Amino acid sequence: MVRRIDLMALNFYKKEPLTGSLSGMRYRISMTVEGETAELTVVLYPDEVCFEKTDESKKQYYSFPFSDEGLKQITEFLNKKAETFPEE
Repeated sequence: MVRRIDLMALNFYKKEPLTGSLSGMRYRISMTVEGETAELTVVLYPDEVCFEKTDESKKQYYSFPFSDEGLKQITEFLNKKAETFPEE
C-alpha cells in the first residue's frame, strides 16, 4: 500500500522523478511542464526491468495536477491500480 507520505514533498519533483513498486507494478512520478502549466505525470509499467529498459508499448501514462491535492489523488490512484494491474 502506498501512503501519501511515501510520495515525498511536492518540491522533490522539481528536481527529479520518484520511482517505486507495488504488487508487481512499477511506477514513476515526475513533474512535466508544458507552456506555463506544470503537471505530475505518472507512468505505470510491469515489474520486469527498469523504466529506461521497459518497452514504450508497456508503459501507461497518466496526468495529475501539480499540487498537494494531485499527490493525494496519485496515492489513491496507485493503490486502486495495483489491484488490477496489468489486466485492464
